[in-house]
Order: sequence, then C-alpha cells, then structure tokens
Amino acid sequence: MTGLAYRVGKKWFGVDKEGGNFIMSIHTGEWAGTVFSSLQILVAGLGLLFLLGSGAAMFLKSKSRQPIRLFHRLLGIALLLPLTATALTGMAYKFGKDYCSISEETADLLMDIHEGAWLGKELKVYYVLILGLGLLAAGLLGLGILLPKKRAAP
Repeated sequence: MTGLAYRVGKKWFGVDKEGGNFIMSIHTGEWAGTVFSSLQILVAGLGLLFLLGSGAAMFLKSKSRQPIRLFHRLLGIALLLPLTATALTGMAYKFGKDYCSISEETADLLMDIHEGAWLGKELKVYYVLILGLGLLAAGLLGLGILLPKKRAAP
C-alpha cells in the first residue's frame, strides 16, 4: 500500500518531496536502517512470491465454482506475472544497490520494471494502482475464503 500511496500521491495529489520521501522510507524500511530494510524487502518479496506460487499451484487443482473463490482465482491469475516481476525486481534492486554494486543503468532498468515505467510516464500510475488495489482485493477475498461460514439454522 505504501508503493501505491507514493505513486498515486505524487501523481494525483501533489505529495511534495518530503512527504514522498517519508512514504518511501516506510515502503523500503529505510527508516530503520539498511539491515532492517534488507530484511523487510526480503520477507515481503519472498512472502509475495510464496503466495503467488501457492496460488498458481492451487489454481490448477481447484474445481470450486463459488463466486468468491472464482473471482479470487481469476484476479490471482491476472496479477500473477506483474506481481512476480514487481517482487523480483524490487528485491533485485534493493540487494543489487546495497550489496552487489550494480550499475546505475541496471538499477534504473530494475526500477522501471518494478514501478511500471516501461508503460510510459502517464500510465505507470495506473499500473501501480491496478497492482496495489488488485493485491489488496485478492488478499481480502482470500481472507473471506478462509473465514468460517455461518450455517443456516435448522
């Protein structure tokens, strides 16, 4: 949600540089130092990749026709590749910059993929918006699937 707040805030709500830097420090974990930041990025990235991988595996096995499960499944498949690219490039950018001394050109390429800049300056905000809200919706639908169902009274 911080990536979404940063991109949409800057583009549509005129968030200034100081506000943007504050949001980005939360997004990257930089407020707590390099080691915590690396750990935060690693846990978030690998966690997202785990969810995407387990969801893809379950997609192949699931036969349920319940509307909430069907919508969750379709949303997950639609977001699978862009979220995978976002997780991988975010982790590669962080670890490449902090520990591997990657070139600025490589760092810029990773960030362009991560934030959807390859779509152009005007469209990247929509890329981030769709991914952020899609991930939030998929998570909420997933929680809805996990919650116990109320049984009708006999």
